[in-house]
Amino acid sequence: MDIRQLHYFLVLCEEMNYTRAAQRLFLSRQALRQSISALEAELCGPLFLSAHHKLSLTDRGVSLQRHAAPVVEQFQQMQAALHAEIQSAQPVRIGISVSLVPDYLPGLETQLDKFRQQYPHIEMRFRLLDNDAVAEGVEQGELDAGLVMDLGCAAPVLARTTLRADPACLLVPRGHPFWEKESVPLAELRNQRILLPSLRQDLFAPLWEACARAGFAPNAEIGPSFYQAYYLVQEQLCTCLTRYEPGARRELDRVRDVLLEDLPPLCVSLLQRRDHASAYIDLLRSYLMEVLGGAASLPPRRGRSAKPFYNLPVLSSAAAKPAVVHPAPGTQLPFEGGHNFRELGGYEADEGKHIKWGQIYRGIPTWKLTSEADRKLLDSLGLRLILDLRSEAEAAETPDYVPDGARLVRICGLCLENGKEVDFSPEDREDLLKGMPDEGRRMADAMYERMLFGNKAYKELFRALEAGETPVLFHCSAGKDRTGVAAMLILLALGASDKTIAEDFEKTNIWRRPELEAVWAEHAEEIAADPARKDFYLGVFGVHPESAPFVLSIIRERYGSADAYLEAEYGLTPARLMRLRRMYLE
Repeated sequence: MDIRQLHYFLVLCEEMNYTRAAQRLFLSRQALRQSISALEAELCGPLFLSAHHKLSLTDRGVSLQRHAAPVVEQFQQMQAALHAEIQSAQPVRIGISVSLVPDYLPGLETQLDKFRQQYPHIEMRFRLLDNDAVAEGVEQGELDAGLVMDLGCAAPVLARTTLRADPACLLVPRGHPFWEKESVPLAELRNQRILLPSLRQDLFAPLWEACARAGFAPNAEIGPSFYQAYYLVQEQLCTCLTRYEPGARRELDRVRDVLLEDLPPLCVSLLQRRDHASAYIDLLRSYLMEVLGGAASLPPRRGRSAKPFYNLPVLSSAAAKPAVVHPAPGTQLPFEGGHNFRELGGYEADEGKHIKWGQIYRGIPTWKLTSEADRKLLDSLGLRLILDLRSEAEAAETPDYVPDGARLVRICGLCLENGKEVDFSPEDREDLLKGMPDEGRRMADAMYERMLFGNKAYKELFRALEAGETPVLFHCSAGKDRTGVAAMLILLALGASDKTIAEDFEKTNIWRRPELEAVWAEHAEEIAADPARKDFYLGVFGVHPESAPFVLSIIRERYGSADAYLEAEYGLTPARLMRLRRMYLE
């Protein structure tokens, strides 16, 4: 037996339910059962008995629980102490050139996160900067190391390691004088405008020197990332230095690669100061050389997404399909069986980009969608995952309809600190309110604050998003509270503004207006006698607009920033957050 098996055993002792224990441990039921079976085989007897779908401990299980609990607790205390010592060390600061992601090295974010998972004791902080800024930050000591593009050289003060090298070429748009050529000598760059990922002399010294020998200075400008350059060279009919991508020109391509003669390969390099030694940087260098070096194939560049869920066909003829017309962001889908089923597509997020349509839906229980038209519309969404945020009792009373190809996962989105699903019994209400009187919005604030920390349901939601398990639908009983907070956190992770987050949250009151009007009419006399009751029913059947700013303020007060909260609660490190935004923004 090992410490992990003992930990699994103790969690199952607490839950006495394989499904709940597996969800808490982020395992499959089968994996948990196999671990327990292995323990039972080693101890020559059963640890649990199952009767009437309920688990109980055998005498052997009780004995193991008594001996295992202090061992696991001591191990966890040792881990915490060691991690505290490691975290007291200075973090390793790594700069990454924006020229590298998402185009030149589209898998870089994933590889960096794998490194952090493999060496969790090393605290890495990544910063996306211009190519020049990375080199300057390393040279000035503001960064411990940097990933840049160069032509095989750097300033004498910098030590560089080539991680990858590809033939240098020009990205040439249709209509440019180079369009029909397969290669051009360097001398033909005279009077041609060229975009570069950097203008530092040391990083691109071979280019300046070769042009000087040919008797001219290149008309070079510092360019944006290659992803943006794909469009910029077409708009301004100029060229951009890039890596060579072999392959025949396709009919609809608007740019192509033209080899640039007399120039060394274009490199991805790791830089650090020669007078700065770091075992952590050495470890990172070895890791990156292994995963990025050589002639490993890269996804095609030509301005198209390389994400796993990208399934739109590439056009093979000049007959383009008409552009899809989307409604305003936050518009509910036209289901007859219920209100407030909508998606996050179209909202503006990080760097002015927008969330992709048809990927992330926030809604209502699918059992309500019973008509043929509703089922047809739901089936057409192509859902891969339905995350039910309701309690076990709620879900058992009205189980969800699951379309073909979708997977249903139920994890309650509102639990007490001890893991108990909230059923709003007097004891639960007292626990949520922490002894304070139930006045005004206090219960709503208590619920929302509780949802923000240690929420297994939201952790599963972010896991699914990172894994590309989309389109995804998450819902609770009315799509407003547990669902509303989940949507706020996704928008926050994707870089949406506080205003956008609040507007999406408050749209619940627009789409649930029929329910609100009905309950206000039903309690008209009560509201006339006490107008404050109207706001009370707004919180029960809709949402309080003040709740969105409250949630955001709690996050920032507790952790200092949204990014710190997302990393602490959901493991969204800067690199993983960057990758998530690459996946769901356009």
